[in-house]
Amino acid sequence: MTLGRCHDAPLMGAPRVRRGGGGWRKRAASATVVAFAVAALLGGLAVPAAADDPLTEALKRKEDLARAVALARANTQRYQAVAGQYQAVVNDANAKIADLAAKADDAQSEADEVYYQIQIAEEQLALVTFQLDETRALADSLKAQAAEEEKQLATREDLYARHLRTTYRQALISPLEMLLSSSSLTEFANRLQAMIFINRQDVQLANDIRALRASTSAKQDEASSKEKDIRGLQDQITNTRKILAAQKDHYDQLVAQAQAAIDEQQSVRTGAVAGRTSAQSQAAQSQGATKDLQFQLDNAEAQYAMLAAQAAGNSGLGAFSGRLVMWPVRGPITSPYGPRWGAFHNGLDIAAPMYTPVVAPYPGVVTTVGRPYLAYGDTAVVVIIAHGNNFATLSGHLDDRHYPPVQVGQHVNAGQVIGYIGMTGFTTGPHDHFMTIMNGRAANPLLYLP
Repeated sequence: MTLGRCHDAPLMGAPRVRRGGGGWRKRAASATVVAFAVAALLGGLAVPAAADDPLTEALKRKEDLARAVALARANTQRYQAVAGQYQAVVNDANAKIADLAAKADDAQSEADEVYYQIQIAEEQLALVTFQLDETRALADSLKAQAAEEEKQLATREDLYARHLRTTYRQALISPLEMLLSSSSLTEFANRLQAMIFINRQDVQLANDIRALRASTSAKQDEASSKEKDIRGLQDQITNTRKILAAQKDHYDQLVAQAQAAIDEQQSVRTGAVAGRTSAQSQAAQSQGATKDLQFQLDNAEAQYAMLAAQAAGNSGLGAFSGRLVMWPVRGPITSPYGPRWGAFHNGLDIAAPMYTPVVAPYPGVVTTVGRPYLAYGDTAVVVIIAHGNNFATLSGHLDDRHYPPVQVGQHVNAGQVIGYIGMTGFTTGPHDHFMTIMNGRAANPLLYLP
């Protein structure tokens, strides 16, 4: 909670998410700048600023600490935002790795399946090669048999030719001449029987020759047909194996590409995890610094409360109880009392047109007029009025061209003009930042306004 200063604009906006490869480095550099700013501000706290009175000095120190707390909180938020962005990179890398791993598994499964098909094709090729070798051996055997049969056929053809010649010569002799030329009937019978036997042998020999020729030709045709079929099957399997080998090479390349992409994503993830860990560590350190600063701020506010109570006690007024008699200015409340922008808004923002008069909401003594925080960059013009030895009000962002027409130590009445609506200090529009301070601590003005 911050007292005595008009807080109507955030000290630091929420970190924006940047895209691009250099975003992390830029955010880290920005966070480092913020850290240096906090360190410089804390270093400035070691040297108390000159002040006209202890209350003003306490207010300035409290204001310094409030700024340091706001910067430290903003710094912590930046580190947390960077850690969150690194975590998003980790999550994205994990998702990509999972997707690539699934693709790699699918490609590996396809490659394995093709590999098995190649093994089957190679076994088939080996079997067909064996069959081809056997067929070739059979063909060679058939050729040898055919050659032997050719010799037998030549012998039988020669024998058949001799028989034909003998038969031809015998055919020239009539049976009567054979009988007359025989010395006896027995010789004639033997010669006739030999002739019949030769004729029968010729018929058998001719049949054997025809069968042998047909068998030899059929065996040769069968061997040639088998060899041709096996050669065709061998060519088919060889081509199939080439196609399968090409498919396996393709799937192997897919697996290799997926693995390379996985390695790349793992490298990205490793870097992001390191960045996230570093950012989380820095955020933790910044949170620790914020706690220390908050502790100092609480102490400063306690000191301010004591000094404010002392100043109110020295105002010569009695104790305040009850409620204010009027509003300092009439208009819509654009920002209520309470948490705002990750901090705490210690008053009411009451909007009104520029130069609208602002009045004292209750009789009292003016304790502050002007810019008490100018040395720290806050140009807001404020008027603080003590309405009792335990209660005061503050109006801020008053116009500086129509300067407040009151002075420190002046007694004012309820309804008396103490300033005019302006836009001095940190503000986004004309309004009165109205505070109520009870026992040195800011309180909700709605508890005291009529």
